[in-house]
Amino acid sequence: MKVRIWGARGSVPCFSKKKSHFGTNTSCVEIKFSDKERLIFDAGTGIVSMGNHLSLKNLKGEQTLYLFLSHFHWDHIQGLPFFKPVFSKDASIHIFGKEGTEMVFSSQMIEPFYPVPIKALPANITTNHINSPMNVWGAKVIPFPLNHPQGALGYRIEYDKRVVVYATDTEPDGGRLDEILLENCKNADILIMDSNNSLEEAKVRVGWGHSTWKDCTEVSKKCGVKKLILFHHDPFHDDNSVFEKEAFAQRAFRNSFSAFEEMQIDV
Repeated sequence: MKVRIWGARGSVPCFSKKKSHFGTNTSCVEIKFSDKERLIFDAGTGIVSMGNHLSLKNLKGEQTLYLFLSHFHWDHIQGLPFFKPVFSKDASIHIFGKEGTEMVFSSQMIEPFYPVPIKALPANITTNHINSPMNVWGAKVIPFPLNHPQGALGYRIEYDKRVVVYATDTEPDGGRLDEILLENCKNADILIMDSNNSLEEAKVRVGWGHSTWKDCTEVSKKCGVKKLILFHHDPFHDDNSVFEKEAFAQRAFRNSFSAFEEMQIDV
């Protein structure tokens, strides 16, 4: 498996020279098994860059893509209408998420918000409710619930004795959802986890559905995680703030790194 980060920000895309190192696009992560076999997690503005990359590679013939959504907040869906494969008649795009996935995109891509309804796009696009494990490209994708307003899904991906966990937009609940998160992070080679809040911000953002670097490192230590990727950076945190977060995390769990756009990890 090769993991590639296309967008690592949360809430809203942002631009500033002070945020250029870690990037300014919202959530999108690719897990690739071969040139034609990949899974995509979330469709924030980072998916636009991913679509441009696929176009530049000039992949010929039919293209089948599997997109898994954590939830439907804007920063996780707003890139799909500008994802180049949706305009290709040779592309089949299978979108999986919580119940209501079809309604989200059919109501987003209408006048006056967007000029082309989803049903009129050239690609073959299907939407699916995922509530149990499924197999794709030889990988097992296991959805699990996260503690976030209106609900969210995390995903455990198992492939060839390797494990990647994508757990963005989650806040410790002190109960069953914490237990579920720990169960699914057990022995992960890579954990990509929400680290939106500083420790100070977490005190006044209870119920916002986000974690801190400390929450991430505690999960990693309890679960035997090999590498932690801090994700979903607050849009108001500049590069210095994210580097500082990374340094704090590394003191608690050495193999911690802050996600940045086009970061690539071999698993």
